[in-house]
Amino acid sequence: MAETIQQEPDPAPVFVDQSGLRSRLFRRLGWPVSVVGAILAAAMGSSLIGMQSDAPTMEIPPGPAYLPTSGPLPPFWP
Repeated sequence: MAETIQQEPDPAPVFVDQSGLRSRLFRRLGWPVSVVGAILAAAMGSSLIGMQSDAPTMEIPPGPAYLPTSGPLPPFWP
């Protein structure tokens, strides 16, 4: 019993742009968008490469636990 494989034909396209206007429009819009994207990616990459690795020092006054125990204690500050 040999079964025959019947293939259905591909459906016809619903819309075909014969003039090529749509592809030209997308190409014209795509180049400037991709150039701007490449410039932004290069700027972000260069900012990450040019970062300083050491953080700035923070001048935080020592808390009451770090004050010396000899002598009078300063008043509590919030």
